[in-house]
Amino acid sequence: MKALNYLLCSLFLFAHGIIASEKPNVIMIIVDDMGWRDLGCYGSELYQTPHIDKLAANGLSYSNSYASSPLCTPTRASILTGQTVGRLRITTPEGHLTKNNLEAKERDTAAPGYPMTNPETANRLPLDSITISKLLNEHGYATSFMGKWHLGYDPYIPENYGFDHVVGGRAYPGPPPPGFFGPWDPKTTNMPVVEGSPNCDDVIGDAAVNFIETKKDEPFFLALWFFNVHAPFQGKPDLIENYAPLAGGAQYQRSAIMGAMVETIDQNVGKVQDALDRLGLDEKTLIIFSSDNGGNMYDRPEGVNPTNNFPLKAGKGNNYEGGSRVPLIVKWPGHVAADTWTDTISISYDYFPTLLEVAGIDAPEAAVLDGVSLVPSFDGTFMERPPITSMFGHTVLATGNVSNVWVRDGKWKLLRFFNTGPNQTDHYELYDLNRDLGERVNLSEQFPEVVCRLSSWLNTHLEESQTLLPRKNPDYDPELVQAGFTMAAGGLFAGGASEESVTMTSNSSRVTLHYTADSADAGTHLEFSILTNCAVGVTAGAGLNPVLGKPAQIVPNLQKQTVRVPLGRELAKGVIHVTFDMEQPGRTHLSDVQLVTSE
Repeated sequence: MKALNYLLCSLFLFAHGIIASEKPNVIMIIVDDMGWRDLGCYGSELYQTPHIDKLAANGLSYSNSYASSPLCTPTRASILTGQTVGRLRITTPEGHLTKNNLEAKERDTAAPGYPMTNPETANRLPLDSITISKLLNEHGYATSFMGKWHLGYDPYIPENYGFDHVVGGRAYPGPPPPGFFGPWDPKTTNMPVVEGSPNCDDVIGDAAVNFIETKKDEPFFLALWFFNVHAPFQGKPDLIENYAPLAGGAQYQRSAIMGAMVETIDQNVGKVQDALDRLGLDEKTLIIFSSDNGGNMYDRPEGVNPTNNFPLKAGKGNNYEGGSRVPLIVKWPGHVAADTWTDTISISYDYFPTLLEVAGIDAPEAAVLDGVSLVPSFDGTFMERPPITSMFGHTVLATGNVSNVWVRDGKWKLLRFFNTGPNQTDHYELYDLNRDLGERVNLSEQFPEVVCRLSSWLNTHLEESQTLLPRKNPDYDPELVQAGFTMAAGGLFAGGASEESVTMTSNSSRVTLHYTADSADAGTHLEFSILTNCAVGVTAGAGLNPVLGKPAQIVPNLQKQTVRVPLGRELAKGVIHVTFDMEQPGRTHLSDVQLVTSE
């Protein structure tokens, strides 16, 4: 009966043009750090992407697509294996470190500012891993990898995971040194010898066209994983000049350099598409276009975010929507609906089973796949599927991520924050993403039955996949003092006790600290130096029942600035309530704290 059902299903898919009579070529384009709104077709207010927009016009765009992780290395490993990052135990972007670590482990202690410990991650895929590139190669595909690898040094390089032809493909977390513009040392970077100083993605774009031309008469799999738009932020001067007058008038996306970097990607996508058209390969080629994580909102080139994921919350390195929701465009003329959007939920570890089905390859018995094939959604209809999940059990100062794991099932997304509740219990946040894309209203108390159901699914998956979890930190000190401040609500102190400065991270819109004044000098203002990528204002009030002073503004540009906050009255000794308003999750550093009297 199972065989009959499989036959009937196959005949149906063939009749509807989903399964091809011959193996299609596959081009998988992964952009580094491209956010959900960084394309014209996904609503960018600044970046010009005519070639990618044309790809979308001729293909299927997914509105609910996710990267397996909010960071580079884990997502890339997940794409290759079809497994969650928790199962792989690769959960941080450490693929560029020189020390090979194949054994992840849980930690027992952490700094006293954190209520949880963070696991030690693996940073390499075992060489015997079953990868999609190996399987396609074994079934007659010519395979090529080009661009950013970030999964280790020799022997942990693309050549040993099923790729016959490689350009770039080394451990670097960004472009190969010296940066986006060459020349590069071919021995250490595996980049071609070039004349002048071309952009590295123009170089691999040309290499992609050459590979397509060379392999036009046989099925090929090209993993074209661009270096842009990762830091360092370097763009072509002429494109930066074009974007400069436009960026100033934008509300959210205000970086001319990022505009230039995004357009460089677009130019090379156009170059590849032109080659397919010229060689008559367009209808024989499946293109998957996506990103390895959300857009970067913690760096500050030109004094502003490189991009902005609004209305999504947070960005790269944070497990809220802005860090993990990404564009996904699939194009395959005659087999995939054109100029169509689907609300089907997808995630990076779905690409593996999708390509197996497209290529007509059975998964090996030894393969453990967490994803599902997206082929049933190729006609544009909504595809029901099991829940998806992303584990990011690490607290990250710069991005404001607090160690967590999430599960999404239909409209519901449940986040479990480890050990951040009362008495180091876990804290849960539940969002209805159909109504609250920005994750502003936590519904966990209103819908306890949903929390229970999704939490049960999550616990089962974490146990079955043997995912390493954060543990309760026995050294946690909720009364930890840094530069006279204690944490009241909304954030975590990084490190230990300090008399000189405060270093804190937060994923909340508001952080409240208590400052204990113990000075012989009375003051009407609290003054401090601040360096932040998230705080936009601060208010202070003295005493047990504080009368708040006038708010002081802060510029979140990662530049040191002095802020003087009115207390509402003069104070010589006692507690000052200090509340920071946060534009986004991120980090804040305070120093030179003192009471002063304003002139």
